[in-house]
Amino acid sequence: MAGKTKIKTVETLEELLMQDLAWRKKEMFSLKILVEKDEVNEPILLRAGIALLCAHFEGFIKRASNYYIGYVAEQKKPYSELKKNFAALKMKKEFKSCSLSEKHSVHKRLLMTYDALATRKFKEKYDENNPFISTHSNPSSKELKEILETIGVDSDIFETKATYIDSSLLEKRHHVVHGDRSELDKSDFFTTFKIIIELIEAYKDLIIDAADKKEYLKGEENGEQLSSTDSAPICQ
Repeated sequence: MAGKTKIKTVETLEELLMQDLAWRKKEMFSLKILVEKDEVNEPILLRAGIALLCAHFEGFIKRASNYYIGYVAEQKKPYSELKKNFAALKMKKEFKSCSLSEKHSVHKRLLMTYDALATRKFKEKYDENNPFISTHSNPSSKELKEILETIGVDSDIFETKATYIDSSLLEKRHHVVHGDRSELDKSDFFTTFKIIIELIEAYKDLIIDAADKKEYLKGEENGEQLSSTDSAPICQ
């Protein structure tokens, strides 16, 4: 779905996630069948397959995360009611300017922008051509954890597979996409296939559950509140 998309309901969010997941799974299962049956071209299929599986993993995590931010934006909630990661998203340009400058005027503008958000609503439009979040072509466990921080969802969904993602999946992908000659066998492909299917299905459920339970809202237990009396954000 190209261009700007309105995701106003959990049902629409779920439908979009299912649509995106469906075509990816169709490609992955078709590839799995080819690997199982074509022994002549097996080495080529395995190399191409690992790259494709990794691409779908990265692509779905990125797309699902952006859909979730788009959904939250369509709720048009005040920043004062949302977790602070949404204010951080809005202030991305200000943070970048702040990190590149020692000027007091630049730092002052950042603080003024932050204070002003207390009376505004988070209502950014989701645009596929200008997404909120990128995986930076590196779906490492560290990058995936950062994505969860960015969307404000607390989960250890990737931690149990962190070693595999970093040491096996990305290493194999790196060798393939950089044209290195590396030997793969069917067990490598099938293990990768199984883990990626499990992870993207679990991530789909995580995003839907977060939207359904309104996890984007501040919890009263943590006492977060965006106002002009908040402590000043720090430029790193």
